[in-house]
Amino acid sequence: MHETTNLLLAAILVVCKVVHVGRSEPLPRASATPLNIDPSLDCSLKELAWQFARKLLPQQGEFRSAFDALQLQDCGVPLPETKARPFQNQHQQQRAVSSAPDSLYVDAVNGSDSNPGTLSQPLQSLFAAVMLLRSFRPVTTKLVTIYLLPGTYYLTDTITLGPEDSNLVIVSYADEEAVISGGKLYNLDGLWKQYVNEVGPIYPGVNAIYDSGVLPGESNYKAQYYGKVGSPGECQQACEAQSCFAYTYHDNTTGAYSQMCYFKADGLWVPTSQSGHYSGKRLTIYVADLTNQNPTPFNSFFINGRRAVRARYPDGNPETTGLHTNPTGYVSGAVRYIPRPPPPPATEIHIESPVRSGTHFPTFQVGIGGPVEVFDPPVSYWGTANPAGGGGATFQTLIGLEYSPDEWFANTTWSNPKTGVVHMFHCGHWANWQFQIEDRNMEQNLISWSYGGFQEARGCGSGAEWYIENIFEQLDAPGEWFFDEVNNLLYLYPNGSLPSAGIGTVLDELIRIVGTQDVPVINVTIVNVTFAHTATTFLEPYEVPSGGDWAIHRGGAIYAEGVDGIIIQDCMFDAPGGNGVYLSNYIRNASIEGNEFVFTGDSAIAAIGSAQLIDGTDGNQPRGTKIYSNLIHEIGIFGKQTSAYIQAIACETELVGNVIFNGPRAGINFNDGFGGGNLVMNNLAFNLVRETGDHGPFNSWDRQPFLTDISDATPSLTPAQTNITRNFIINNYHSTWPIDHDDGSCYYYDTYNFLVYGGYKNYLGHSKVVKYNVYVYPDAEHQVDKLGAFFSEPYCANSDGASEIILPSGWGEVWVNNTCIIGNPNVYEFSGCIPVGSNSGLIPFTANNTFYAPGADIYIKCSSFQYTLQDWQKKGYDIGSTVNDIVPVATIIVWGKELLSL
Repeated sequence: MHETTNLLLAAILVVCKVVHVGRSEPLPRASATPLNIDPSLDCSLKELAWQFARKLLPQQGEFRSAFDALQLQDCGVPLPETKARPFQNQHQQQRAVSSAPDSLYVDAVNGSDSNPGTLSQPLQSLFAAVMLLRSFRPVTTKLVTIYLLPGTYYLTDTITLGPEDSNLVIVSYADEEAVISGGKLYNLDGLWKQYVNEVGPIYPGVNAIYDSGVLPGESNYKAQYYGKVGSPGECQQACEAQSCFAYTYHDNTTGAYSQMCYFKADGLWVPTSQSGHYSGKRLTIYVADLTNQNPTPFNSFFINGRRAVRARYPDGNPETTGLHTNPTGYVSGAVRYIPRPPPPPATEIHIESPVRSGTHFPTFQVGIGGPVEVFDPPVSYWGTANPAGGGGATFQTLIGLEYSPDEWFANTTWSNPKTGVVHMFHCGHWANWQFQIEDRNMEQNLISWSYGGFQEARGCGSGAEWYIENIFEQLDAPGEWFFDEVNNLLYLYPNGSLPSAGIGTVLDELIRIVGTQDVPVINVTIVNVTFAHTATTFLEPYEVPSGGDWAIHRGGAIYAEGVDGIIIQDCMFDAPGGNGVYLSNYIRNASIEGNEFVFTGDSAIAAIGSAQLIDGTDGNQPRGTKIYSNLIHEIGIFGKQTSAYIQAIACETELVGNVIFNGPRAGINFNDGFGGGNLVMNNLAFNLVRETGDHGPFNSWDRQPFLTDISDATPSLTPAQTNITRNFIINNYHSTWPIDHDDGSCYYYDTYNFLVYGGYKNYLGHSKVVKYNVYVYPDAEHQVDKLGAFFSEPYCANSDGASEIILPSGWGEVWVNNTCIIGNPNVYEFSGCIPVGSNSGLIPFTANNTFYAPGADIYIKCSSFQYTLQDWQKKGYDIGSTVNDIVPVATIIVWGKELLSL
């Protein structure tokens, strides 16, 4: 054992003796369908969402992916005809056929880089095309086009474009599909050799199909019924004869299951201790020597177009399992989590002027080094000794965990623990971390690390659910792989026939477009191209861009910085290992339109700028970005503090007509209030916050004030108004509020939104106008497990943080002309509220709202005070508001259609 490893383990053991960090509660199970909502209403709302999706993105035809995500088949809606997605839409049709004389053609299959680049004699590589254009183009003001013929373009290096490449179009030729790949293609045909093929021992008292829910004598997608046999050995023999993955035998004590033999059908080994059961599994591993193909280390491997699963414990596929599924693919907790020993304090910067008076977050502050040295740069709002905000605390992270001796791997020796990576949820389920394993102590059940934990900004001295990947000895389930970098050996447990080829990732960025604010790249357009096979980035450097909860890796499959005029249109981002598109610092006239992002490792689109501490007037930010008509789904495969779109120190963004679903946290996140002037309109969002909590499909924070000149062209801490309008948001799984205006959010104008299963929120903020929205049953219950469940806010409106003494919240809040139908009679929850005196100005102004509740019976909570609507109105509040009895489903759907123009 190395000296550094000894020191690390010694530090862990010291911490263990003096600090026992209690285990965090696992995330309670939650459902896409509320437990207390009429199924006919839920199905009608989902059908309406499907209709809205087809209106927003008509090129998707029947939109099967949205249909499936909405689980409409469970509602009895006929399965739509499956249609292939047209690779281009109406925009691309015009671009691809307009061949300018200054054009080059590239053919990955039949081209040669010694060719002149004509259609009859194309080049072979995109890199050669860029170099050739530079050589014959004396000026960059003339538009030139690179046409990519059908095929896959495997890059050995990132394509870097600078100001000398301005006015460039990269487009697939003649409506065909061109793929730009960050991977290396490996020929596996004839290389596979069997490494092991055996059915292991019989484990008494173990049920391998416990999670399947299968009925006696029946089968489902998790378990296949074989038949009745006389003993565990006969069940084992049947499994061996049929090459099953795993089996379970039920003895005579198991009632209706007596003597039944089942095979595990989903390829996941999830053993559960249970008497009367006997289980075992098959191990079938092949190995291929890649030495003759000069392999480079890869952290993702693609087989038949899909990202395969790195060897892991517990079994699971990060693309299809998670805290929203059963099984989750995670260990539910640890005996203890080991916090990092206290670092030295940060160097703190506090800017006392200018000040945002009368708010909970009046001044700018950051910490440098110390607790936040893990970030690059080592600067963070959460590095200070007293960061304000909900649950505000100085950043902490972990250096190890103690696992239970009952874990299935506890007695398995790992030949090289250093290859392993721990994925772990934050203690509050706000995000997750990754750690590179340093060592393992089997005697004390300890796993230790010294690198990682920087993938979110808040930190915690404890953890929650976790899994391990990239340990050779955990290669034990169909579809899993492991690459031995030292000996160039690829190991695979095949899920079906052995593949003849595979793609290992090489690059995490495919195209990098970089200029400066003074000398930007001008007008780069990329149309109708697929971007694929990029490496994961969760162990690359992360930074904390501003005072929100986020840390982020400054990179993406397409990275742009210092660009004036970038169009990314009708492209497919297929399983990027990190972010899809990253817009950094100075960006103007950017348009991200008509693309599809799927299975993103982190976020789909990020716009992250910079400021000189509090001063953001230098313009070194993305401004005026247009995010139109994108389909973004299956996001946050590895990072859980991720979104379809995230912005920090960016402003004047337009997010219009996007369809967003299936993600671990918010669909749209504004990490701060920098500048404002944003528009969020006509978007559909659902199935979000699936693996985290205390959040919503749209989320905003505003903890750090910034000087900008957006509001009135003069430097000010007051941002321009942001408009959120005409959106359809279904607030399911662990979402608490459809529009989550969290810590300090201000200067928002939320109107005409159709908001399902959640209400209005203000927390420590002010100056938001909320009107003409429809709220549908904000008291919906999503959580199947009540024990340890997240708090809920089952109200039409709630406002928190009001105070007469210091740092007030709630002033300037307006909630008028809204419609809310609710089963809970408590329609408002205004904490810290006193309905008379100086505090009354911190109560949101409410008027002309229409409530629907059972028996037309509602009340208002103002701190500890409770009022009927009539008594509340006598005090001067909610003048013009009315309450009526519950209305039928059809009426609610009409409300939605009117708001959404359906």
